[in-house]
This record gives sequence, structure tokens and C-alpha cells, in this order.
Amino acid sequence: MDVFLEIIRFVIEFLFYMIIAYFSAWYFFIYKRKALPGKLLGSFVIAFIGGIILSLLSGSWFISFVNWLMTPKFGENFIIRVNLITAFLGAFGILWLYNYINHDKTRKD
Repeated sequence: MDVFLEIIRFVIEFLFYMIIAYFSAWYFFIYKRKALPGKLLGSFVIAFIGGIILSLLSGSWFISFVNWLMTPKFGENFIIRVNLITAFLGAFGILWLYNYINHDKTRKD
């Protein structure tokens, strides 16, 4: 029974990689209309490989790092009481909205 559950878990993880890769490829190739080699299928393959490679390289340290970004502390002492992830997402989100309202103009330096 344990082998069967491991196979099911592997298939589900594989499907999630495929779904994430497809939507990433769709976003860049169809929605953003970026010129990518291999069109949609090539973009899907590259996104699939990239997702697997980054997941393998990140491992458990990535989860620890994200948890530390949410509550930065050394030992039991908090460094600051700011969720760094939401702070960066909020700052970049507002700047994206500001740029969108400004009609995505470029600078003329």
C-alpha cells in the first residue's frame, strides 16, 4: 500500500509541475506575447525543466528561508516585526499599479 501511495504522490507532483509550467508558458507566450523559441510547446518544456531544477535545488533550506523572511529572528529574538515577503510584494505591487496607471511609459534619459 505504501508503494501505491508513493506512486500516486509522484504522479500528482508531476501533474502540478506540468500545470505550473503550462500556465507559465501561456502567460509569457500568449498573454504577454513574448517571442520565445519553440513557441508555446518550447516554452512549456523550458518552464517544466526550470520548475523541476529550481525545486530540486531549493530543498528544505528554501522553506526555512521563507519562514525566516516572514518572521526574521535569530534564536528566540525578533530582529524586526515585519513580514518581509508581504512588504516586498506590496511595494512592487503598488509600483506596478502606478506604472500601469501611467500607461507604462518609459523614461527618456
